[in-house]
Amino acid sequence: MKKDHLSEKEEIEKATGEAFIRLYNEKMGTSFRILEHSDAPDFRCLDSMNNPFNFDVTLTEDLPKDIAALCGRSNHRDIDGLKEHMAKVKEGKAHPLERVSSFNGNVTETLINRISKKLNMRYGKNTALVVRDTSRLEWDWSMAIEYIKKALDLSHNTFDKGIWVISNSKDNIFRIV
Repeated sequence: MKKDHLSEKEEIEKATGEAFIRLYNEKMGTSFRILEHSDAPDFRCLDSMNNPFNFDVTLTEDLPKDIAALCGRSNHRDIDGLKEHMAKVKEGKAHPLERVSSFNGNVTETLINRISKKLNMRYGKNTALVVRDTSRLEWDWSMAIEYIKKALDLSHNTFDKGIWVISNSKDNIFRIV
């Protein structure tokens, strides 16, 4: 039974999946098309030769609550959130730098943690993991690939079609492994 309305999560997955498969096809010279958007894995695809390709989507964020802010469910990143934070700093209840993002610090570590949680999942062969970057900044993930690979325990990696990051603007993909 087809649903008339997608949930917020499904909308984000759909936009990510469509952009990823387009960029993957361009980069890899393939012709995959999405057959199904479901669960575990999120997408099932076939190419013109009926070769399967599946992928699961997860999101990463620079700071906790960034995804909620992006979806309009938190004022964490707007001016009111900043004012609240500064009031807490003045009261000594918050550190002034806790809302700061560093690509070589918390941003990369959050990505590593998100990937690590997914590495034990079992989706079967011909499956990739796609991590959607939700940052408002366009990080160049190619600069951190070697560090990320070394930080991951890939002994349990079942994503035989790779682990990928897709930029927030959905115009670039980066293969981690």
